[in-house]
Amino acid sequence: MRNRQTKINYADLWGLREEKYKFLEENDVKTTKWQELQPKAPYYFFVPKDLRGEKIYVQFISLKEIFSKYNAGVATGKDDVLVDFDKQSLVRKLSSHDKDTFGLSMQSYKVHNDLINEWFNELNNEDIDNQIISYNYRPFDRRFTIYNSRILQRSRKDIMNNFINKNFGLCVTKQLSSENFYHVLITDSFIDRCYISLQTREVTYVFPVYLYGDKADGTLFENELIQKRPNLKMELIALLNQTYNPQPITTPLNQQKTFEISPEQIFYYIYAILYSNIYRQKYQEFLKIDFPRIPFTKGYNLFKQFAELGEQLVNLHLLKSPQLDNPISKFHGENDNYVEKREYNHKEKRTYINNKQYFDNIEPEVWNYYIGGYQVLDKWLKNRRDRNLSSEDVKHYCKVITVLSKTIEIQKSINELYPRIEKSLI
Repeated sequence: MRNRQTKINYADLWGLREEKYKFLEENDVKTTKWQELQPKAPYYFFVPKDLRGEKIYVQFISLKEIFSKYNAGVATGKDDVLVDFDKQSLVRKLSSHDKDTFGLSMQSYKVHNDLINEWFNELNNEDIDNQIISYNYRPFDRRFTIYNSRILQRSRKDIMNNFINKNFGLCVTKQLSSENFYHVLITDSFIDRCYISLQTREVTYVFPVYLYGDKADGTLFENELIQKRPNLKMELIALLNQTYNPQPITTPLNQQKTFEISPEQIFYYIYAILYSNIYRQKYQEFLKIDFPRIPFTKGYNLFKQFAELGEQLVNLHLLKSPQLDNPISKFHGENDNYVEKREYNHKEKRTYINNKQYFDNIEPEVWNYYIGGYQVLDKWLKNRRDRNLSSEDVKHYCKVITVLSKTIEIQKSINELYPRIEKSLI
């Protein structure tokens, strides 16, 4: 019996429900305009995909081949009860020594009875204050949660313990359910699994720069972790050092020492690449289906330029840049700082939180700037609806406005340089 090649055809229809019903009534398989697909390994997509850059993209190095360890962010399972703006508020919420009182409180948050019993047995007569941590909940939005694997749905201790001491990590998604890739941010502490998106498929993964060994006394916070080492695969470090072949440098004691690319430089370079809009747009189909792949240039000077731009972004996103000492936006108006709304006026370039108070000097591209699935400035205010902003909140928001404005400027510089990367790939 002769084998026949099977054809796969595709069609879709966008519009209102009534329009779709009408189309189905008036058409059948023969009259539908089909698009023939040719699924290819390894993904065998059954929808149209623009894979024209595949030959170049597969030459890049996957984050999975760059970093040794990574995992998703913390999942509390009950954000409304286990996450709070205020540390002491969370401590009080979880500190009841009376089981009935604790149960009634948890029931108001719709916590299941079995879970209430487990939590009470775990927390009763314990020092809860020392278990509360500050962590990155959403972009530029730190909250408090309890770091206890018997309370959290997923504590991710294998990765999160590496942020007890000084560290930072790359946060990205493995898959996208949205069209565009904006899903990159840095962290210097624990993160939530929804740090850069609320979409189910867009779970936030973190790739630490450093890993730490076990603590000498087996406790969590009292002593520092030991045995710090890079979370970068030695094969990559060796490849970069061999490629750039830096000349030995002479120390003040006239001793020759071989210069090596630092883990921080590699991280900064990667961060800059992932903030290139050219890269994001050109490879958006591939960025929807797996962790990003990174193009490494053969040229050390170009590598160094990208690392410097990446370092600028990192310092901005960690709110450590000296450029934030004088924010570009100010807060105006006399009132109680109560967030009634988040209304952006394009003509005035202002964002109003109530009828009398507003933040000024916000360009439309800054107001509309996305990180992951969040419109950053809108999301931050939305999460504070019906709350009074403190003076620190106001200062923080003005800094975030500045961060986004400066980020856009740096992205333009990155885009100018990016085409040179692909002309000199390792």
